[in-house]
Amino acid sequence: MKIEIGNLYFLILIPVIFAFMYYSFKKYKPWSKNEIAVFISRVVIFILLILAFGNITINLKGRNISTVFLLDVSESASDFEESGKDFISTAIESMPRGNKAGVVLFGDNSKIDKVLNKKKEYKSINEKPVVTATNIQEAVESALGLFERGGSRRIVLITDGEENQGDILKSIPLINEQKIDFKVYKITGEKGDEIYVDNVKVPDNISVGEEFSVSIDIKSNYATKAKLTLFSGRNKVGEQQVQIQKGKNSFVFKDKQSSGGFKGYRVLIEADGDKNKVNNEFSTFTNVMDKPNILLINGVKGDSKALEEILVNSGANIKKISPSASPSTLNELLEYKSIVLNDVHRDDLSNGFMDNIEDYVKDYGGGLITFGGEDSYALGGYKDTSLEKVLPVYMDKRGKNEVPAISINLIIDKSGSMSAEGGGVSKLTLAKEAAMKALENLREVDEISVIAFDDTYDEVVPLQKVGDKEAIRELISGIQIRGGTSIYPALEQGYNMQMQSSAKIKHTILLTDGQDGYGFDNYANLLKNFNDNNITLSTVAVGEGANADLLNQLASIGKGRSYYTDIYTDIPRIFAKEVLLSAGTYIINEEFTPKILSNHEILAGVKTSDGIPSLLGYIGTSIKENAVEILSSNHDEPILAAMQYGIGRTVSFTSDVSGQWSKNYLAWEYGPQLIKNMVYFTIPKYGEEGKLNISQEGNEAKVEFYNDKISKDAKVKGIYNGENGEEGEFELSQVEPGKFQANIPLSSLGFYNFSIREEESGKIKNNYKGAFALQYSDEYKFNTNGEKLDVVIKETKGSFINKPEEVFEGKLQREYKKINLTTPLIIISILLFMLDIVYRRLNIDLVRFFKKRKDKVKKEKIAKNNNSVKVESKAIKGNNISAVDAKEQNKLKIKSSAEAENQNSAKKNEIKDKESKKPKKKLEKEVPKKDSLDTSALLKKKSDRKKI
Repeated sequence: MKIEIGNLYFLILIPVIFAFMYYSFKKYKPWSKNEIAVFISRVVIFILLILAFGNITINLKGRNISTVFLLDVSESASDFEESGKDFISTAIESMPRGNKAGVVLFGDNSKIDKVLNKKKEYKSINEKPVVTATNIQEAVESALGLFERGGSRRIVLITDGEENQGDILKSIPLINEQKIDFKVYKITGEKGDEIYVDNVKVPDNISVGEEFSVSIDIKSNYATKAKLTLFSGRNKVGEQQVQIQKGKNSFVFKDKQSSGGFKGYRVLIEADGDKNKVNNEFSTFTNVMDKPNILLINGVKGDSKALEEILVNSGANIKKISPSASPSTLNELLEYKSIVLNDVHRDDLSNGFMDNIEDYVKDYGGGLITFGGEDSYALGGYKDTSLEKVLPVYMDKRGKNEVPAISINLIIDKSGSMSAEGGGVSKLTLAKEAAMKALENLREVDEISVIAFDDTYDEVVPLQKVGDKEAIRELISGIQIRGGTSIYPALEQGYNMQMQSSAKIKHTILLTDGQDGYGFDNYANLLKNFNDNNITLSTVAVGEGANADLLNQLASIGKGRSYYTDIYTDIPRIFAKEVLLSAGTYIINEEFTPKILSNHEILAGVKTSDGIPSLLGYIGTSIKENAVEILSSNHDEPILAAMQYGIGRTVSFTSDVSGQWSKNYLAWEYGPQLIKNMVYFTIPKYGEEGKLNISQEGNEAKVEFYNDKISKDAKVKGIYNGENGEEGEFELSQVEPGKFQANIPLSSLGFYNFSIREEESGKIKNNYKGAFALQYSDEYKFNTNGEKLDVVIKETKGSFINKPEEVFEGKLQREYKKINLTTPLIIISILLFMLDIVYRRLNIDLVRFFKKRKDKVKKEKIAKNNNSVKVESKAIKGNNISAVDAKEQNKLKIKSSAEAENQNSAKKNEIKDKESKKPKKKLEKEVPKKDSLDTSALLKKKSDRKKI
């Protein structure tokens, strides 16, 4: 045993304590035994405290052996995971007595699966580290931190040695310094034919139109033919049939980009005999520097020539497409800084566009501009869609321009001819869908009624308020095909139902594909009744079989609109628009001069002091509460409005740019500048003060954001979107001043767009764009680091093992186990101090207490002996024992009586001691009065008292 003293100077106080004890004992004696005990306890407490502050450590030499197993569970060793667990379990079962064992699982990081203890069992793997890499260095350093102080140490490494993170060679000095017994069980497995994409290189930044090289590195352990394909986004850039040699192969593709932004590239190799397909793809990206890239989607009825010319002259890159070709994924939308919709109907856009436009604006800072026309805003089906969410205007009229209650009566042909199909759907099915579309545009204050007719008619939906829309839909969906065609009775019943309504606006829509047996003359009185009661009538002729002439006349006299369509899918759109047009307030055809309500940046460079031109019409909408109304109509409805939505911006111009309503603006010298300002206002301005870096850690994207000037109250948040549709939101944590970080788990390989924003008080101050490509794990690449284990074994004088029984073989050098006494000494001191307080507070006589305790123990012992004597005496009487035994019993009796006498004597002595300690006054009182002397007469004189 060795003793180490950390603070030797504290021990000088010990003789000082003893000197003080000796001085106090001499000065204040005589002391009672209780006072001496208290004094000694105080001295002991002080000595223990001094020893504690002396930081004393004792070193006990012994065979204190701890073994830590390091099990490789990375993807390259995944097939051996269960066997590795069994190897460790078998080894631990044979662990020598008194040893301790622990288990650490590792891949890219390390997890403790069994703490160091003496339990001889390891039944299952419970922890799961990141398995996309092999980091033996971190595993070894984790094991070193697991060992207790003192004792002998052993590490058993179970791995294939294919380290691709860290460097085990750097751990050699630590292993040698701590005298670790280092053993390795090396995993070996069969490697089949393997080919993979090792790397793809593209320039970090390129310019639009610039041709550049895409360099591809392929590695293989066999010679074969393969097909090599390069993709940019969803587009195939090139394809080659190549001859692969064993080892490293390099190939080059050429490409160029026509638009700006982050562009993802993906390389795919396909070869016969390849064992593993996970590593056959590799993704990367480049940033294409360019002028603003703007997507112009021109509606079916829209004319965008003037708009195109203005934007091209402004220096922007314009791509014009039809609504049917609109982008269907978020990554496709993100190729554009801003998107312009010119008189586009919602139904003409792809579902993917409608699903992603809100995220494009709100989360990624994209811009959106909408121009009016008869297929836009409410008439374009924007109500209750993602377009209405992001735009600065509501599609319906609100406030003082709110449309009064409407009563809509739908009369639908259900004759046998309506079973004919167009595009795989019957006309009646589309008619029912149209009725439901009309229902969507009605409010709770409005009324609806539906009549279905053949040669008779049915009141499918009686006149009622639009309350439970779902119940009304169920009634409409129940319409069935049957019979011929008779229009007049159904139309007459429709008139009767409308007469029951109290709505201010009453409108009837008649749809049929057939002929009526009634001539036009029969309708004269009925149409007069429609006009006299302000009930308007519109008609829809479906296909060539319909009596178009009759239907046109009915609509003309009924002051409505007539439609003809042989494209059956147009029917729902017609009904939805008719509901809105029936109010007569959504298309405003009148000349007026807009009022300027805000000096907004969209008006920068536009001279308005001399007034602005007039417009000839617009589509009615209402301004949103958080939007800015820049120009207003003579009816106080928005003409030009802008809004911040999320981190993106949107603008709505409710007039057109085709010249029908806006010809004065297109001819105005400041008109092009105004339109240019609308578009450029929406182009995102990215932050310049911060720096964004995204790297890969396992299957995670490590996002690091730096900004020294960021406010202490600001939050940094982000979102991401992958080319496979994976998306999510996250918040970055501040890890040091000006540095924010987050690790984002990703499940799909490939290209991702990231958007990071600074938020303060609920407002977005800056926005930053970034990109990232998640690659397959390095575990699926060839590894040449296996020989490092040979170096480690040689440098640490370790050994390779092949069986569990070899783990605990070999003699380890005995190590001293250090035990620091500071804490135990302090605890003992505290306990003694607490006892000191207790016996002082309760005035306990310690000497007497321990003496009583001693006497009690003695009495218990005598009583026990007496009981045994009685038992033996009874045995003698019952069994007629021998004289020798009787003699022994007499001896015991004599001994017992002697002990009893001693006990009585002890009691008497105790009484005498008590008597001797009594005060004198007390003793005098106890003397009988008859024996006392009367000295009062003798002490009358002073001289006598002195003598006495």
